[in-house]
Amino acid sequence: MERRAYAVDLLRGLAIVGMVLSGQILWHAELPAWLFHAQVPPPSFRFDPSVPGITWVDLVFPFFLFSMGAAFPLALRKRLEQRGESVALILTVVVRRWALLALFAVALANLRSGVTGTLPGWGSSLLQLAGWGCFCALFMRIDRFSDRQNRMVCLSGVAGIAALLAAARWGWGLPVSAERSDVIILVLANMALFGSLVWLYTRNNLLARLGVLALLAALRLGSGVEGSWNEALWNWSPVPWLFRFDYLKYLCIIIPGTIAGDRIYEWMTHGGEDAPGASRRREVWTLVLLVTLICLNMWGLFTRQLVVNRAAGVLLCLLLRRLLRGDGSATGRLHRSLFGWGFFWLGLGLALEAFEGGIKKDYATFSYFFVTSGLASFVLIAAGIAMRRLNVRFSALVKCGQNPMVAYTAAGFLIMPLLTLLHLSPCLQAFAELCPWMGVARGVLVTAAVMAVTVFFTNRRLFWRT
Repeated sequence: MERRAYAVDLLRGLAIVGMVLSGQILWHAELPAWLFHAQVPPPSFRFDPSVPGITWVDLVFPFFLFSMGAAFPLALRKRLEQRGESVALILTVVVRRWALLALFAVALANLRSGVTGTLPGWGSSLLQLAGWGCFCALFMRIDRFSDRQNRMVCLSGVAGIAALLAAARWGWGLPVSAERSDVIILVLANMALFGSLVWLYTRNNLLARLGVLALLAALRLGSGVEGSWNEALWNWSPVPWLFRFDYLKYLCIIIPGTIAGDRIYEWMTHGGEDAPGASRRREVWTLVLLVTLICLNMWGLFTRQLVVNRAAGVLLCLLLRRLLRGDGSATGRLHRSLFGWGFFWLGLGLALEAFEGGIKKDYATFSYFFVTSGLASFVLIAAGIAMRRLNVRFSALVKCGQNPMVAYTAAGFLIMPLLTLLHLSPCLQAFAELCPWMGVARGVLVTAAVMAVTVFFTNRRLFWRT
C-alpha cells in the first residue's frame, strides 16, 4: 500500500507562505525584533552579522531546503524503481531543471519593480504580468497535453522571457543584467542539481552520504584559514552569477532532508498495513511537546537563554522519546526514526552554537544548518500526528506546498501589478501606514491573497513543475 507524504507538502507550504509573509511585512522601528531576521533588527534594520539568534523568519528558508532534500528520494526513487528510468536519463532531467531555475532566477530579478521602476506604473505592471505569464509557460505541465506539446509550451516560455528581457534592456533602457539574479532561486537551482547528484550516487550508502556532509564541513572549516587551498576553492566560481562554491554549504540542510526522505519513502511503499497506533491522548501529548520544543528553541536562541533552552530541551526530548515508543504502527516507526535523526541534528547544532559567535542565518553558521534541520524533522512528525490522529488537513498550506513557485511569485508578479493597474495600491499603502501593526496586517492580507491564487491553481492541477 502506497501512502502520501502530505507532511512534506505541509512543511514546504509553511516555508513558502512564511517567505511571502516575511517579505510583505513593512519595516517599522516600533515593531518587535522577532518579526524580522535576527541579523536585521529594528529600529535601524541594518544588517549586523554580529547579532546571534534566530526568529521564525530565519526558519522559512532552511525548512524549504529540508523539504527539497526530502523530496529527492520521493521523486527520484519513483523514477528509478517504478518507471525503470536510467541514472543517465534522470541526470538530463536534473540538469534541465537546474538550467530552467537559473533562467527563472535571472528573469525574476530583472523584471522586479526595483529594476522596472523607471517605467510608468502601468508599464512596469504590464511587464511583470507578461513575465508571470511566461513563467507559467516555462513551468506548467498541462495534463491533457502530450509530452511534445508541453515541451513546446516550455520553449515558448523561454522565448517569451528572452524577448521580455531583450525589450527591457534595448527597447526601454532598463539595467537588465545576467549578473543580477534572485539569490534564493539561484541557491535552490544549485541545490536541485548538487543535492540530486549527492542522493543519486549515495542512495544505497548512508555512510557515504554522511561522508559527503563531513567533507563539506571540513572544506568550510578550512576556508577560514587565509591563504589555504580550502579558501581558494571555497571562493572559486567559474561563473559567479550562476554558481558559487559557497552555495554548497546549504547541502548541510539538504543532506539531512534526504535522510528523512528515505525514511518517508520506505514508509510510503514498504510500511505495510498500520497496526493500531498509540492512544489519542498519547499522540496529543506528543504533538503538544513537539510544538513546545520547537517554540522553546526559537525563544531560547533568540533571547540567548541558552542554559534554560538546553536543559528544558533535553527534558522534553526524553519525554518525547518515551511517548513515541508507545506506537507500534508503521507510522509510529517512521516518527521514531525522524525523531531520532531530528534529535541528533538538533543536538549537533546546539553543541556547535558557541562556535562562530552563536547561531546566525547570515552569515550562516554550522549551528544554523543543523538546528534548523532538527526542527524541520520535528515539524514533519507534528504534521503527521495532526493529520492522522486529529484529522487536521491544513488544506491550504498543503496545496501551497504542492505549488510553491506560484506562491513565491504571485505577490510581486500578479497581485501587486493588478492592484497598481486598478489604482488600489495607494489604498493598501495608506492602510499599512495607519499604525505599525497595520504594516503587519498588510502582509497578512497580501499573503492570504497569494494563498488563494495558489490554491486556485492547485485545485485545477495547474502545477509549476520546478
